[in-house]
Amino acid sequence: MNRNWWQKEVAYQIYPRSFSDSNNDGIGDLQGIIQKLDYLENLGITLIWLSPMYPSPMADNGYDISDYYGISSDFGTMADFDELIEEAKKRNIKVILDLVVNHTSDEHAWFQDVLKNPQSRFRDFYIIKEGREAPTNWRSNFGGSVWEKLPGEDAYYFHAFHKKQPDLNWENPELRKEIYQMIRFWLNKGIAGFRVDAINFIKKDLTWTNLPADGADQLAKVTKASRNMPGMSDFLNELKEKAFAGFDIVTVAEAAGVNYPNLSEFIGETGYFDMIFDFKWADLDVKSGSEWFYRIDWSWNDLRTLIFKQQEAMQ
Repeated sequence: MNRNWWQKEVAYQIYPRSFSDSNNDGIGDLQGIIQKLDYLENLGITLIWLSPMYPSPMADNGYDISDYYGISSDFGTMADFDELIEEAKKRNIKVILDLVVNHTSDEHAWFQDVLKNPQSRFRDFYIIKEGREAPTNWRSNFGGSVWEKLPGEDAYYFHAFHKKQPDLNWENPELRKEIYQMIRFWLNKGIAGFRVDAINFIKKDLTWTNLPADGADQLAKVTKASRNMPGMSDFLNELKEKAFAGFDIVTVAEAAGVNYPNLSEFIGETGYFDMIFDFKWADLDVKSGSEWFYRIDWSWNDLRTLIFKQQEAMQ
């Protein structure tokens, strides 16, 4: 059986802000990572997953991106990034980036233009609904309604996560074109792939109807209407064909809620991605439906059973 190059790698996640500070300003940076490459090489690391280093107001630890083409000034410059890629290659270390395309920051230029101009050409890059009341009773993953009122308008924008993270409208082909162009910009810089954030949230239930409330707040989990929705596969296949194709890379999906019978669609031989985070393992000690608040006991046999179930699903 042939093995892909990424199946042999030893990966290490780096959160830039806390990893290594090269200039003693109290914030980790890209030069700090460069200074630690020999250390990482000695550990046997062959692949670095670099958590978001883009400009961001940091409402969600950098997963609220205000510029897809930039480097946060806290971490350095694009020249520092290019140097990191070059120096890592000298040590046979590959670098993959976080790819966050379900949403942007509300400080992204696209959304800022929407706030300034109701006729903005970027308005349809986001999910905006007219009306004096919130369109649905869906609850954000971070609590509260998924709908936030646009200042000065009888209209609301949708956010599955933080209110400073407006969701992108993947139904818009012009938006998707912009996303694919951005992805290829980074791939052309020589990175080895992406860890793809919250990617199974990009397709929504377009009926925009209320759901039975599942909490005292009279709201319903957004995951029931904005995760693993029918039609998502069209977007993911296009992402693979128009952005990833032509590059020898690895893609890792963060996609909670994928059932084992559907696993091959994500990471099979013709799957959308190469790997996936299996949250059934990560949440083994979490009471079902408790949103991480309640812990339960688990055994190694429980973990073994889940591993076998996943492997059997991929046979």
